[in-house]
Amino acid sequence: MSPVDRFFGVAIYSILNFVPFTLLAVYPFRRSLRFSETVTVILIVLLSLIQIALRAAAVFGGEDKGMLTGLATLAYAVFYFIVVRAHLGKMIFTLLVLYNIADLVVIDSKCIEGLIFGADMASQSYRWTASFTMLIVSMLVLMPLAVYFSKYYAVSINRQPKGSPWNYLWLIPATFYLVWFCYCYGRPETALEIALEPSSAVLTLLINMGAFLVYHTVLRMINEQEINRQLAAQNYNLSVQSLQLENLQKQIKATRQARHDLRHHITVMDSYLAAGEYDRLREYLKSYKKSLPDDSGQAMCGNYAVNTLLQFFRQRAEQSSIEFSVEAELPEQAGVPDHIMSVLLGNLLENAVEACMRSRTGQAWIRVKIRKISDAVFFQVENTCDEAPVRLEDGAYVSSKRNGDKTAGIGLESVGNIAGQYDGMMETEYSGGRFRVSVILNTED
Repeated sequence: MSPVDRFFGVAIYSILNFVPFTLLAVYPFRRSLRFSETVTVILIVLLSLIQIALRAAAVFGGEDKGMLTGLATLAYAVFYFIVVRAHLGKMIFTLLVLYNIADLVVIDSKCIEGLIFGADMASQSYRWTASFTMLIVSMLVLMPLAVYFSKYYAVSINRQPKGSPWNYLWLIPATFYLVWFCYCYGRPETALEIALEPSSAVLTLLINMGAFLVYHTVLRMINEQEINRQLAAQNYNLSVQSLQLENLQKQIKATRQARHDLRHHITVMDSYLAAGEYDRLREYLKSYKKSLPDDSGQAMCGNYAVNTLLQFFRQRAEQSSIEFSVEAELPEQAGVPDHIMSVLLGNLLENAVEACMRSRTGQAWIRVKIRKISDAVFFQVENTCDEAPVRLEDGAYVSSKRNGDKTAGIGLESVGNIAGQYDGMMETEYSGGRFRVSVILNTED
């Protein structure tokens, strides 16, 4: 085999072993790339050349093949973490999943090469037979995998489940990777000898099938959790809107009654005016003004969902003699989905009302500020709080509903997760009998 033919064999093998998996690794996070698509493609091409150079150096230079293979893997990982900007756990999970599938392709293609062309030819690295069998196996494995990544994986991996389980879910593919690593390198045979055994190909296929079932189950659970969260938010909105509708109906009824009684008031006021009883007319007007229907249903901001929540919690606060003030400047289209803002603001206001109801020192109050600032939405809720909230070792706040049981509350945790989902931030502060939560969400505009 001439050096030129051998080099082309190295190049084709490297491309088949690198480019498809790189594209699959980047695709789920295509909206979270640090660079433009053009720059990312250029970097993939450059890294492909680096992969070819490292493998060619191992073949022609006589250097340690294991070290060069490790450098190629390290270069791939470094490229991935530089190009993609996403949750670290999600990136590691995706990377390890594809590592496992890449090992499946390599082992099974090498086994098929040995069965078709003979063990002697398969023992020679980077021959055209290796590229041929890898191309066939890659098509059989990666084509359905690409459809799965496009239709399901990319959507599921970008969901933001409560509690950030992606911090440890990457351990699942890592465990399967360690199983494969120990199987190949923990035996007296070489990795090539193990790959040529049909039993190894079957075992690798079965392990990856089981692993893929586990991956899919994890993604389904995350999808269901997200769907349940959205349904809960929608139900919450519906309950608030139902109460708002009930209040509106009461106000309409009161307004009709006031209009019906208006002619009687006009008659009385006209008689005071005719008699010159201006002081009595003034007192009558004050009394009449107090009897007018409550106008608390007026709009506080332009966004319907946020306005509805503010009205609902203002009513709850006033029923408990809690002073409730709002400064809200939010357009109808805020750049953040209504159900997201409903969950965030609902959790903040519910916590604030509960803290004020537990307060035993002076007048309880809640102050709300909401602003649309450039490409972000700012929320701030400040309220009376007798004692500083207790925090666990991981920074989570202890729930106030557990009667002494130090269990993390889910309200602020949910708010923090939403802030992370929108590349924003959440800050909390307790000082002098008041507790303040500030949240910034980057909009989708």
